[in-house]
Amino acid sequence: MKTYLRLLSFAKPIEKFAIPYIIATLLAIFFNTFNFSLLSPLLDTLFNQAKETPNVPAKVAGGWDLLGTFRAYITAFSTEHGPMRTLQIVCGVIFVSVVLSNFFRYLSQRYMEDLRVHTLLNLRKSVFNNVMDLQLGFFNNERKGDIISKVASDVQVVQFTVTNTLQVVFKEPVQLIFYIVLLLLISVKLTLFSLLVIPVSGYIISKIVKRLKQQATAAQESFAKMIGFLDESLGAIKIIKAFNATERIKQRFHKENVYYSNLNRKMVRRQQAASPVSQTLGVLVVVSIVLYGGSLIILNKEDALQPSDFIAYIIAFSQVMQPVKALTDSFSGIHSGISAGERVLELIDTKAEVTDKPDAVTINEFNESITFENVG
Repeated sequence: MKTYLRLLSFAKPIEKFAIPYIIATLLAIFFNTFNFSLLSPLLDTLFNQAKETPNVPAKVAGGWDLLGTFRAYITAFSTEHGPMRTLQIVCGVIFVSVVLSNFFRYLSQRYMEDLRVHTLLNLRKSVFNNVMDLQLGFFNNERKGDIISKVASDVQVVQFTVTNTLQVVFKEPVQLIFYIVLLLLISVKLTLFSLLVIPVSGYIISKIVKRLKQQATAAQESFAKMIGFLDESLGAIKIIKAFNATERIKQRFHKENVYYSNLNRKMVRRQQAASPVSQTLGVLVVVSIVLYGGSLIILNKEDALQPSDFIAYIIAFSQVMQPVKALTDSFSGIHSGISAGERVLELIDTKAEVTDKPDAVTINEFNESITFENVG
C-alpha cells in the first residue's frame, strides 16, 4: 500500500483528471445500462405482447417496480399513438442512449490517458534527475543495463498501475453493480439463482488457472537451468574436453531437457483444455438460467416472468462477465506494476554519497589556483 501511495504522488494533481473521469464514467455506465432496460419494451412493441397496464407507477411488495412503471408508460403511449410510433420512439431513444454512452466512455478514456501520460512524465523526470545527481562511484557498482531497464521498462509498467487502480476501485465495480441492479429489477428469483450457479463454474476455472501458473513457474525454472548448463558448458568447453567429461555433461542436459519437455507438454494440454472447459461451463450456466427462467414463464403465475423480460435478462446477463474479467486483468496488472514500482522507487531513493556541505560557498569564477592536499 505504501508503494502504491508513493506512485500515486507522481500523478498529482490527480483530482484534475480523476474528477472528470469519475463523472464521465458514471454517465457512460448509466446510459449503457439504460440501453439494456429498453430491450424489453422494444421486444414488447415488436411482437405486440405488451399487456394493458395502467398509466400509474406499478407497486410491488417492498417498493416500486421501476421496470413495470416504465413498461406502463410505454404501453399507455402505444395505446394512444400506435405501435409503429412507439417503435420509432423506442429505437430513437436507444440510438441517442448508445451515442451518449459511447461519447462519455470516450471522454473517460481520454481523461484516463491524460492521467497516464502525466504520471509517466513526472516519474521519468524524477528517475532521470536522481540518476544524474548520483556520484560516479555508483555507476561502477551498478550495471548500466539494470539502470536503463528501470528507467525504460519498469517505468513503462508502473504508469498503468495508477490507471488500473482507478478501474478496480471505481469503474468496473460500479458497472457490475448497475448490471446486477438491472438483473434484480427484471427478476429477483432468476438473479439469485444465477449468483448460486456462477461460483461453481468460477471455482473450477480458477483451479485450472492456478495449476497452469504453478506449471509455468516450474517450466521457467527448468528452462533457466538448461540455459545455465549451456552457458557453463560453452564457457568451460576446453576443460570438459580435456577431462573427457562430454558424456556426463550430455546426460545432465538431457535429463533436464526431458523434464522440461514433459512439463511443457502437460502445461500445453491444460491450456488447450482451459478454453473448452470454460466455454462448456459458460454454456452450462446459460442453460441452467434458461431452464429456470423458462420454468418461471411456463408456470404462468401472477408474478411470472414475461418472455420479453427473459430475453432482455439473458442479453444483460451476458454483459456481467465483462467487468469481472476486466477486474481480474486489472488486478494482475496492478501486482506487476507494484513490483516494478518498488524497483523504480529504489533507484529514486538512492542518495548521492558525495554532496555539498550545508554551509558550502558557491564559487562563480576562477580566481587563483587549485591545490590538492592530503591526497595519496
